Amino acid sequence: MKNSQRKAFFFSLVLFVSSFAVYAADNKGDDIFENQKIEEGDFYKIVVEPSKKEIEAENSKFFESVKQKKLDILKRIENERQKVASSKSQISSAKEKAKAELEKNKANLKNKPAKNTAKTKTENTATDSTGQSKKEDVSVRQTQKADSQKKNSEKEILENQNKTEKKQKLDSKRKTTANKPVVKENEQKKLLERQDENNKTMSIEESEKKMDSVIDMRKKFIDFGMGYKGISYVWGGKTPRPGFDCSGLVSYTAKQSLGIDVRGNAQDIYNQTSPVSLGEALPGDLIFFKGASDSRITHVGIYLGKNPGENDFGKQNLFLNAASGGPRTGVIISGLNENYWKKTFYGCGRIIPEI
Repeated sequence: MKNSQRKAFFFSLVLFVSSFAVYAADNKGDDIFENQKIEEGDFYKIVVEPSKKEIEAENSKFFESVKQKKLDILKRIENERQKVASSKSQISSAKEKAKAELEKNKANLKNKPAKNTAKTKTENTATDSTGQSKKEDVSVRQTQKADSQKKNSEKEILENQNKTEKKQKLDSKRKTTANKPVVKENEQKKLLERQDENNKTMSIEESEKKMDSVIDMRKKFIDFGMGYKGISYVWGGKTPRPGFDCSGLVSYTAKQSLGIDVRGNAQDIYNQTSPVSLGEALPGDLIFFKGASDSRITHVGIYLGKNPGENDFGKQNLFLNAASGGPRTGVIISGLNENYWKKTFYGCGRIIPEI
């Protein structure tokens, strides 16, 4: 065998061993049915499943309601901000007006002593030295009186200015309180934090566009995954042919539909998500399972939201997953109220941004 052939052979061997090692590490124990016993009554007897169109229609209604609710909150917040800005502008205007009035009064008070002095000099010219002294005393008293009047006038203006500012602030506070929307404090705080991201407040239109973009991503992710319903389960399968395992379905769907790269087994995928509670989960989030005897998370699916229409699942949360055991296998829709999934449910995770 030539050296070039030997090198090629060894190179191929190394690639094969490496890929097998990655494959084994990636999929070891990534099957919840491997360690968990299936008991009678664990699964519903499913004959009629919700269709792809039904799920899409149900999710569209749900997404629209979430979007509208958040837009209403953002509009109320924006109205509050405008009212506060208007109140600040009115207060600033009142301050400027009061300041101008004060300056005008100061100028008037400055001119008064000069007139009194001129008058005193005229009167002093027509009197004798004794009368002159008396007039001077009167002039001093008049000047002191004018100074006192000036101080009292300035004090009165400042007091009126302070009263006006206090009244305007109180009125502004009362108006804001009266018009305060009935919104949970933490929910409003979260929205403000998201809106002020990167120190830039988004307009209502920009917020709506961002929401629409996220909704489209979630719809696309679900739609793409639902397209593989019926594909066979293959342990370690990462592509439609020959088939998927649970993590393979999720990673392939995320990559092909959205370009999101999530790799590894169910536990690895969970580690790459932002955990959310089931109550906060949105269609398009991921849902994870772990059996009592499992050392780690061993199953993952795509959360589909509430069950739409009339079918055998009834009112419950649904998810798409690749199942290796139970009455139905392969890529199927399952219900979280089914006893098997209820007792192995672990939590939810997010790879697509929140609406």
